Amino acid sequence: MKTFVYLVFTCFISTGAFMGALYSQTPMLLYAVGFGIWALFIWGVFRRIKKNDERRSMERQFSEFMRATRQQRY
Repeated sequence: MKTFVYLVFTCFISTGAFMGALYSQTPMLLYAVGFGIWALFIWGVFRRIKKNDERRSMERQFSEFMRATRQQRY
């Protein structure tokens, strides 16, 4: 859900920047803003994916550890 909200904000900001670049005397700055906001969005998505993968890995390792310690007791 949070990613969708970030996507919507990214679309609005980049659309405004690109439309502003059409009639600007210095469009390169607005192109940089438009593409930069997309770069930040993609970087944030990959960072969240990596964090979720690390969390799943830690949970998997913990469950394997608990399974191994339970089998040693009995």
